[in-house]
Amino acid sequence: MSEQGPSYGLSKELADKQALKYDHDLEKDVVGWITELTGEKQEDGQTVQEWLKNGQVLCKLINTIKPGTVKKINTLKSPFKEMENITFFTTATRNLGVPEMSMFATPDLYENKNMGSVINTIYQLGGVVQVSVPEFKGPHIGVAIDVSIEDAKRAGGVATQTAGLAGTLEADTGAHVRDISSAAQVNAPGAGAATGATGAGKTSGFAPAGGGGYTAAADAPKKTADPTDDATYGINKEAAEKMAMKYDTELEKDVVEWIEKVTGEKKGADETVQEWLKNGQVLCKLANKIKPDTVKKINTLKSPFKEMENITYFTDAGRAWGVPEMSMFATGDLYEDKNMSSVINCIYQVAGVVQVSVPEFKGPHLGNPIDVAITDEQRQKGAVTQTGGLAGTLEADTAAHGRDISSASKINKG
Repeated sequence: MSEQGPSYGLSKELADKQALKYDHDLEKDVVGWITELTGEKQEDGQTVQEWLKNGQVLCKLINTIKPGTVKKINTLKSPFKEMENITFFTTATRNLGVPEMSMFATPDLYENKNMGSVINTIYQLGGVVQVSVPEFKGPHIGVAIDVSIEDAKRAGGVATQTAGLAGTLEADTGAHVRDISSAAQVNAPGAGAATGATGAGKTSGFAPAGGGGYTAAADAPKKTADPTDDATYGINKEAAEKMAMKYDTELEKDVVEWIEKVTGEKKGADETVQEWLKNGQVLCKLANKIKPDTVKKINTLKSPFKEMENITYFTDAGRAWGVPEMSMFATGDLYEDKNMSSVINCIYQVAGVVQVSVPEFKGPHLGNPIDVAITDEQRQKGAVTQTGGLAGTLEADTAAHGRDISSASKINKG
């Protein structure tokens, strides 16, 4: 994996854990599958992050699985065009049925924040398309994931605002996540078959098309998307409904009030929080009020890429101040209104962390102080896995500093 910028404190500890848990065998299988499908080859001396960073290979992968998905792949060497390619891929991946909890955020790839999450998302895509895109005949990787079965299993999970969909991780892991403790093997024609279509057994590696081995798409129950269902269907629709049911309007109110008090900006009466924050300008002003000159220049141009860049400025600031990665939201969560619970919770976490990591900020404050050093110590007890990211540390972190979202928080005037 390529070198990143300087990291220290909580960020360094998380990066070290990610590196220890990174599954190089799964990476090898995923790279082999992408190459087999697209004809694109990773150059000698090139990391997977460098190979995939501009998003072109990922867009070609999606178009090979489902032709015409990405209408035009950007070839311009511009950060915003490259990030747009990545967004094309992640949007298509969501639409094909990969659950939100398995998605990576654009910075995970583009800024090399969490390549384990990137590799896992692509692996999950390989399983989902075996059912959701029955016309795609392979080569395949992993076991088929039937979205309709996952929907039924998810009914037993609880999505909370603090953890997003992390509460359903255990059930989903048993259902379809690859055992990353064992080395993956590429299935040659005639290789042993997996038992069951949705994870009762396990098929590692990828199976070339036309081979005599297991091709899960032929054995698994088929589920296709309903294009009339407002582009939200299956697992995405069920997850969206759960998020809506669990959305904490009291926490939203407190967060909005805090932002207004700190920045002097006012949310319009007929404006949703997502609409108010979407262009990232208010968030950048919030960051600069907490720590002046954090954002050197706030973009005011009404351009999707400039607005998304503003959002990235804020999330980068949150990470730098010590907000744990599991509490960060992805740009699409806000900009595309994918998961506003994650956005609100992240801002709440920022409010707690800066009370300790930015002592010169005298308030007003929101919630309880979060001591990053204490969180570091708690994290030693948690396991970071490639499949679940930081979800395994959720319980410890929640006990350490998470807000009781059943009760309304109060803004503490500094």
